[in-house]
Amino acid sequence: MSRRGELDLIKAIRRRIGAPAPRTVIGPGDDAAVIEPGKGLLLLTSDIFVEDVHFRRCFATFEDIGAKCMTANLSDIAAMGGFPTKAVVSLCVPDDLPDNGIDRLYDGMLDVLSRHGGEVVGGDIVGTPGGLVVSIALIGAADQERIVPRSGAVVGDTIIVTGHFGGAEAGLRSLASDLDENADVAAVRSRHRRPVARVAEAQAIIDVATPHAMIDVSDGLSSDLLHIAAESGVGVEIEEDAVPVASETARVGEMLGVGRLELALGSGEEFELIVTIPGSELERTVEHVRAVTGTAVTPIGRVVPRAQGRRVVTGEGGERELTRTGYEHLSETDER
Repeated sequence: MSRRGELDLIKAIRRRIGAPAPRTVIGPGDDAAVIEPGKGLLLLTSDIFVEDVHFRRCFATFEDIGAKCMTANLSDIAAMGGFPTKAVVSLCVPDDLPDNGIDRLYDGMLDVLSRHGGEVVGGDIVGTPGGLVVSIALIGAADQERIVPRSGAVVGDTIIVTGHFGGAEAGLRSLASDLDENADVAAVRSRHRRPVARVAEAQAIIDVATPHAMIDVSDGLSSDLLHIAAESGVGVEIEEDAVPVASETARVGEMLGVGRLELALGSGEEFELIVTIPGSELERTVEHVRAVTGTAVTPIGRVVPRAQGRRVVTGEGGERELTRTGYEHLSETDER
């Protein structure tokens, strides 16, 4: 397959990125980007996305893949209470990837990054005998007093979440099962292909509440809530019936023979937020986030002493242990 050389690819990517934004002294094309740090603290996150582990070309467009890879990084910055600023993108490109595939990957990445005021300032491209690999390092910024770790949950806090859960997993399973597409199937497939980073929602929560802990849901609601519990040294209790699941997700789950709670607890790459706040701040937080962003915020449980464990209260009044059901890399039993 004929392909542009590395220098021609870099020139094409630079044209797509456009003129440098403020505080970018030197952008793509030199040995390193040069940027002026802004006020406050810098945040740094990175992710690697590997074909047939994180994505399959047969399930999504190149624009979808690029957008989703960038969204994962944006979501990490959002979950710390920050805004994205500068990104460095590196690609391992297989022989069978067409030139327009690289262009379209960047179109997807630049689309979601630019919506939040960020820009790509550099990266690298190499050939590979394996599958496509996308590696992104993203810098963000935040005022010190607005940083929210995952380790600060306090006993008595209310556990809240943005949006709804299970759609990304239902979408992935529907693609793997080759379900005929109807409106419900199309909705969950869109949720899988084009998740949204809750940057504005995180800021809206911080504006009116005192979040003690926050994390984005990349591995699954159960797994990421347990991360908060472990890092904070607390227990957690959630109510089965309180976990928000969209009606289309529940209906596709029925088609697949999967229960709504199984989908909700195990669905990775949702990129919704889990936040713990004082219960007295719940009402104003729900109202403010809805008014500013249009996104629903739902209380699903509470933070309890560590000795009380981590559990799910069922609709019948019983309870069971909350266990990790999402995706875990390097596990022998989990396959994506």
